[in-house]
Amino acid sequence: MQTKGYPRRQVNATGVNEFFLLGVSEGSDFKFLFLVIFTIVYIVTVCGNVLFIATIRSQRSLHTPMYFFLENLSVLDVSLSTVIVPNLLDILLVDHKVVLFAGCVSQIFCYQIIIVAECFLLAIMAYDRFLAICLPLQYTVVMVRPFLVGMISLCWILGIAYSLTKTLFILRLVFCGPNVISSFFCDAPLLSRLSCSESLGLQTFQLTAGIFVGPIPALIVVSSYVAILTTVVRIHSAEGKRKAFSTCASHLTVVILFYGTGIFTYVIQPGLSRETEVKNAIMVVYTIVAPMLNPFIYSFRNQEVLNGWRKLLREIVLFLSNKLN
Repeated sequence: MQTKGYPRRQVNATGVNEFFLLGVSEGSDFKFLFLVIFTIVYIVTVCGNVLFIATIRSQRSLHTPMYFFLENLSVLDVSLSTVIVPNLLDILLVDHKVVLFAGCVSQIFCYQIIIVAECFLLAIMAYDRFLAICLPLQYTVVMVRPFLVGMISLCWILGIAYSLTKTLFILRLVFCGPNVISSFFCDAPLLSRLSCSESLGLQTFQLTAGIFVGPIPALIVVSSYVAILTTVVRIHSAEGKRKAFSTCASHLTVVILFYGTGIFTYVIQPGLSRETEVKNAIMVVYTIVAPMLNPFIYSFRNQEVLNGWRKLLREIVLFLSNKLN
């Protein structure tokens, strides 16, 4: 990695203890434009997801297992955006962000929790759609409140366990060489490549645990949709098929967006020789754009949610007008 133009290291008894994040595009002349765009995206992400949660909470018709999972997906999306975007805005403001090793590890820890939890949550949501379409008589028996809370708790527990173990491996690494990270946030693969110590333990963990947190949720999603497709094909009425597909279209779109960009980022991209700008563009979609789009994807053509949005916004406007008067 080229580090010309940057301080090479900040060394103490333990080696490098600070890193330089290059941002979305090194040396770009459009940093102010990026700053404005990402600020707007962050505001829309937070407001959109918070309003989506408020809509679900305020409308009794939306108090169903599917919307319970969507509510928690919005919590994860806001958390992911908050872990990434403020740091990116800081980079754009100060040209090149200097981050201490402790701060870098903290960001990795939070990021990994959210990503792993979202992997399993999307798999659970696929299972929810499988039960609703393929086994409707069992749906109300399985999808009871304790089961829902238990599944959400499991997502967070798995995320914390994976992230904590991986972070402990990272803390054992020694850094004594280049300290420039060609990204807009600290990511474990990028940081581990800068280590000058043996990282076999981290690599082994990533290989073994990665099979659990990546392919297994993806397999649940694929298996669920294969079963759903098989069931839908057997439905004779066109209206029945339309309703079945409409309940899955939004979730399938989010899954493709999440897993598609994730696979490119962590599976395909490392083996390709591409420009940093292209790599960061995919990461922007994965970590910043997707959390903004998710509540709107689930609202699109969903009359229940759209009616809930309208009713909530009317109540907010009425409340503000009463306060002003």
